[in-house]
Amino acid sequence: MVDWPTILVAAIIAAVVAAIIICGIRNKKKGKSSCSCGGSCGGCAMSGICHGNNKENP
Repeated sequence: MVDWPTILVAAIIAAVVAAIIICGIRNKKKGKSSCSCGGSCGGCAMSGICHGNNKENP
């Protein structure tokens, strides 16, 4: 016996998760940040990781 409501709910959840992942990948390729500090990262503890300050010291 096939439980169609369970399969339908599982498919919807899988589609939502896939959409979130695809959106994140596209944003990363476009260079958009997923940082939630609003762009003013002066006091943000994650500013070094969030905006990728990958400058090497000379």
